[in-house]
Amino acid sequence: MLGIAIGHRIARTGRLDPGGRPTVTVTDLAGTDGVADPAAALATLLAGAQDEEAVLGLPASADREAEARLRRAAEDAGLHVHRIVPEPVAVALHYGAIAEGVHRTVLVVDRTADTVDLTVLAITPDLTVRIVTTRTEEPADALTATARELTGAAPDAVLLSGDVYTAPDQRTAIENLPEAQGLTVRCTSPELAVVHGLLLLEDFGLFRIATGPAPAVTHFPPPLEDPEPRPWPTSVEDPEPRSAGPDPVVEERGPVSEVPPPPRERDQPPSPRGEPPTAPTPPVHTPEPEPQPEPGPAPAPVSPPALRSVPVTQLQAIRRDDHLLVLWAWPDSALTARVRWRREDATATGDGPRSGDIRCQRRVYEHDGGLDLPVGRGTITLTVEALVPDPTVDTEGAASLRVPAEPPIVEYEPALRRRTPFTRVATVTFTARTGCDLPALRIVHGLGRYRPSSTAEGTVLHEVPAQRLSAGAPLTVEFPFPGAKGPSWLVCFPADGPDSDPDQEHDIDIRPTALHRLRVT
Repeated sequence: MLGIAIGHRIARTGRLDPGGRPTVTVTDLAGTDGVADPAAALATLLAGAQDEEAVLGLPASADREAEARLRRAAEDAGLHVHRIVPEPVAVALHYGAIAEGVHRTVLVVDRTADTVDLTVLAITPDLTVRIVTTRTEEPADALTATARELTGAAPDAVLLSGDVYTAPDQRTAIENLPEAQGLTVRCTSPELAVVHGLLLLEDFGLFRIATGPAPAVTHFPPPLEDPEPRPWPTSVEDPEPRSAGPDPVVEERGPVSEVPPPPRERDQPPSPRGEPPTAPTPPVHTPEPEPQPEPGPAPAPVSPPALRSVPVTQLQAIRRDDHLLVLWAWPDSALTARVRWRREDATATGDGPRSGDIRCQRRVYEHDGGLDLPVGRGTITLTVEALVPDPTVDTEGAASLRVPAEPPIVEYEPALRRRTPFTRVATVTFTARTGCDLPALRIVHGLGRYRPSSTAEGTVLHEVPAQRLSAGAPLTVEFPFPGAKGPSWLVCFPADGPDSDPDQEHDIDIRPTALHRLRVT
């Protein structure tokens, strides 16, 4: 499966390696607009690769015509197109922001050397991803444009993509924006975000991509407002009916109403034109208005309850490179927590400030599955307290945790090459992420289907003396490799072994770049 993201100026191509990690190649299109002329871009990228499944990505600003043009060009090049999605949607897949039953808004910042694309995505519970807005800015205006988008969109999280954000200072600049305070800024392997998200599409399933803001869904119509109450009209008393004969005699029993009876027809003066007299309109009872109560003083505004701090329970922290994933159990009535941390080792390398004091919202914590803190690799003292509005709580304080420093990581990778037709040479390359003192090592050659787990399960071919390793500077050792039939392995172990001096500290994590690379034949 190929993942190809074609932009206007660059294209990113990737596939999964045997270890399941995507490998990405960034290609400058050299004056070719990949969106306007995808056929020329694909001819440069594929280099003879045909009859493969492919997932394609386009900028969010591309229209339906550009998508159809890319599909035709890919099929003409011999690819089987699985799906075409906008690049910001692929970034959201990389970070796991798209899931069924969630409702969130994220800002995707995809920055390359030439442009920065800012896209606001609204994800609704029915697995619909809506591209609310998207715009392209110059790299010089990246921070200003990001702050403007954060103010206008008010997202739940920021997702960073692009090789530029592998630099710690670029990521820290986004996290330190005043508009980003209280938000989660996700920056895990940003250089792989677009291609990895495209490759995840094969197993993700179906979801819908739309444009525009998510509609406000109302399950029940709003209730109709009652009209202003009005008094019922008083019915008009019917006049006394006419009688052809003499008037009946009515026994007087006293007045029954304060309203005098209407005059009879015979008491009316005749009409000058001889027309029959018209009965006068009887009076109508008008209800007297009820007295209105005198207005009293306006009610005093109700102040919100004071928040009290209580220690959280089940506080723990998980190391993720130079970040910490902080987890705890929330009290039932707490919606906010205060998190403070301090670096105990001022010389330890890492990103972020030396200390911090932030508020963590419960909805953000549950959305991200914890609180991600960029604190470096040194020793950290961490305190967390939940803020509750319960006035009956009389416990004040915070839960505290001391996180030990992460040992320096040294990765090694063995390889074989032929010097002559009958001799082979083995090389082992060591790379340290941070500067450290490499202890003395033994390189063991093991035979069989299983790699050796100690020096006793193989032959020591070479010993590496203790020395200083600089950050990012590889150290390569070379030694003769004996002939071997069948599978064989090259594994590194500390020269001191488990019976060494107990007062000597072994705080170096020596690990292979991948376990399958230890097998050299």
